[in-house]
Amino acid sequence: MAMVTRASLIALLCTAVLASASGIPRRPAIPSVEGAELIRIRDADIEFFERRVAADSAGAMDRMRLGGLILERARGTGDERELLRAESLARESLALRTAWNAAAWRVLAASLLGQHRFVEALGAADAALAADPDSPGARAMLGEILLELGRYPAADSVFGSLSVRRMEPSVSARYARWLEIRGEAGEARLLLERAQNDARHRDAPADQVTWFDLRLGELALRFGNPRQARERAHAGLRLFPADWRLLALAARAELALGRPSQAIVYGDSSLALHLDPATLALLGDAWLAEGDSSQAESYFTALENSAGSAPRGGFHRAWYLALLDHDRQVPAVLAAVTRDIATRPDVYGWDLLAWALYRSGRTVEARQAIAKALEWAGGDPQIAAHARAIGATR
Repeated sequence: MAMVTRASLIALLCTAVLASASGIPRRPAIPSVEGAELIRIRDADIEFFERRVAADSAGAMDRMRLGGLILERARGTGDERELLRAESLARESLALRTAWNAAAWRVLAASLLGQHRFVEALGAADAALAADPDSPGARAMLGEILLELGRYPAADSVFGSLSVRRMEPSVSARYARWLEIRGEAGEARLLLERAQNDARHRDAPADQVTWFDLRLGELALRFGNPRQARERAHAGLRLFPADWRLLALAARAELALGRPSQAIVYGDSSLALHLDPATLALLGDAWLAEGDSSQAESYFTALENSAGSAPRGGFHRAWYLALLDHDRQVPAVLAAVTRDIATRPDVYGWDLLAWALYRSGRTVEARQAIAKALEWAGGDPQIAAHARAIGATR
């Protein structure tokens, strides 16, 4: 099947699909005053440090600061090119200066983490912690990477040592993720809510406060509360209506609530900003719910063709899961997830391998793989659902 470029795929979706949904009111993508000012200040700071870096070939700290700002912007845009640029700037900074430059190690670790290059990120996080052993943020980042790699005893040790500091801004979100994987989703939600309130009280930037809406909305949707997820998505979109992650969350919530036409509007608006495989699959499902199998097939075809747009880090689990859920490219996905589990044996890797084996008709092996996932994350709804389906097969 011929590959399509990101630009041509977005053009297809924006013209054909939005035209079909033209009767549905759309929210104008204009940030709030507070959100627009935050974006303006950040972009002005980036321009300022770009000039300083261009003028000073030995400016290690300027490169570190510029890399951190670009990394911050990349979190909102989903643009991997900015992750690569942040990585490059961090490496340049460290090449110029390693002493008193722990922040550059943190930027490097975060940029590698964003690219799903977890083994390399672990090395950078170790270096960041060695350079600043008293930093709770560096320790929490190390714990986060250990979670991604499936090294749970080590992660437990790291986060256990951070219990008394779990409300600190650099720790709370990562600590909550650890709680969720340990099956304590209720405690994770309470921690995130409290951390968001604390962020408001200390007048944290709007994007930091809104990030908690995204995280809490995703948690609510995963655990069966789409109304709360929609409320969280809309709270964030009031400040940042062009955030592709919040738009995608709103789309998932609307479909879960039985409102496929609204899901199409939000989902297509998200895709126009960032090509996300899970959203492609969701929109295919939404068009099926609308009774238009032709439109649905165009999204599922785009899902298959979007493989070339997966992150350079190589492994896009959302893409693979979406393909498996729709019985597409199952042999290729099974081969990929089998390779991945060798270096990243976390619960979601085992779950994905189990699902790929199940979709391949290899039920005995699927049961063995899902048992690995259940050892650490039996309370996760997705893993539990997969376990039920696999267990019901004879």
